[in-house]
Amino acid sequence: MLFNKKYPRLILVISVIILSVFTFIFIYFKNTPINNENLNQLLFKKIKDKSVNSVITNKSIDFSNHGATYVVFGRDSLPTHTGWDEKIEIGDSIIKPKGSLKLVIKNNFKTDTLDYENNQEEILTTNF
Repeated sequence: MLFNKKYPRLILVISVIILSVFTFIFIYFKNTPINNENLNQLLFKKIKDKSVNSVITNKSIDFSNHGATYVVFGRDSLPTHTGWDEKIEIGDSIIKPKGSLKLVIKNNFKTDTLDYENNQEEILTTNF
């Protein structure tokens, strides 16, 4: 029995309303462009607020967050881009002045400067 005989119009109206709401939500999100610049602004703000002068103690992958990669130093961490993995090793020094988006990674053999602003095509997590 598709409709209840007691309330056929009410059930039809509620069904149409629910279908319309889901259709509206689908069309809204399908037609809303994703702007990487806006998504990265929160990330950049959180990174700029940190000052780092430490040694990397661990490299971590968060599989529950789409395989997001992090460097761990002391009791804190920062997200990293996938292209930076070969440049960062456990035991390297990590330096980042407050207000900057550039990480300086130093060890006995090399010094690399990694810039978050140069890698805006990859959206990083803000859960750190």
